[in-house]
Amino acid sequence: MSIKKISISNFRCFDSVDLEFSELNNFIHGANGSGKTSVLEALYFCSTGRSFKSSNKNLCIQNDKEAFKIQIDTFDNNKICILKEAKKSISLEINESKATSIELFRAIPSTLLDNKTFSMFADTPKYRRKILDRCLMASDKNYSKDFFSFHRSLKQRNAALKFKRLTNIDMWSEIFINSGTLISEKRNNFFEETKQTFFRFAKNLKDKRVLEIINSLEILFHKGWASQHSLKEVLELNRDSDQRKTSTTSGPHRADIKFLIKDSDIKYILSRGEQKFMSILWCLSMHKTLSDVFGVKPFLIIDDIHSELDEDFYNELINFLPKTGNQLFFSDINNPFNSKIKDQLKELKKFHVEQFTNAKKTK
Repeated sequence: MSIKKISISNFRCFDSVDLEFSELNNFIHGANGSGKTSVLEALYFCSTGRSFKSSNKNLCIQNDKEAFKIQIDTFDNNKICILKEAKKSISLEINESKATSIELFRAIPSTLLDNKTFSMFADTPKYRRKILDRCLMASDKNYSKDFFSFHRSLKQRNAALKFKRLTNIDMWSEIFINSGTLISEKRNNFFEETKQTFFRFAKNLKDKRVLEIINSLEILFHKGWASQHSLKEVLELNRDSDQRKTSTTSGPHRADIKFLIKDSDIKYILSRGEQKFMSILWCLSMHKTLSDVFGVKPFLIIDDIHSELDEDFYNELINFLPKTGNQLFFSDINNPFNSKIKDQLKELKKFHVEQFTNAKKTK
């Protein structure tokens, strides 16, 4: 579902604002602290029921107010409403019916690229797994069930190891193996599709530095245990070690996606700007895989798009954005768009934060 309109009340720096969007490309610019990221945060709330800036939702309520409310209308006439009162749990509604965060995300999925995403290569494997798992939850209705079953069995197996409850170890190991094998297979399948998309995208690149990096790049999926063994075999081989360490040492909870150049992690080789570009390109490839392979149409959020990218990298990125084919929201401090870029980004609608009271398209 593409977002046609958003209404924001008592959220961050906004008392009340209504914005109408293009079905394709929407650009928000303004000075630091003016509220451009808050608009993107409000959009993200409508997809996930949470913020990408803070786990404390109450911080999003204006200081002198009791609640914030966000409502979006889609181009296919659906409505999503988010209400957070200071002393109550967040309320999520789809067409006036209560919804869970998973239902919300499946109804209007999103792909987020922010400062944390830009640093994904320097971050932990847990973060890279999180990005992959969010895509799978959007694309596969059964993935959430298998995912939560696996993590529940992991928690209970670790507790059984800690307290030496041998019968419980065997019981939870069986669930761990069944659900863990399923999510690992789905992760690997999505990874392989994304990898193909990534290198297919690369054929359209022109910048010599980018091409040199990609031609030397190796991208590997590590499922979290030795590939020559099944998950069941690994648990049996590690049983004594797991009991000594009182935790499960191998499995999908150790999975990672590795980006290597000459067998070295690219975080030790590439500059910050190069890492950011590769992070964006990888996430755009995941976004495109959702659309082309799984029929899911997530909207794309890119916060502070221009920082740490030089003009050549930035122009390469702008060339790629229309290729996702989905609705895009992105922000920058400045308005860098020349006529060439405007021609590439069809139906580009621009918003200057200081003029949100009018919410008019910039001429």
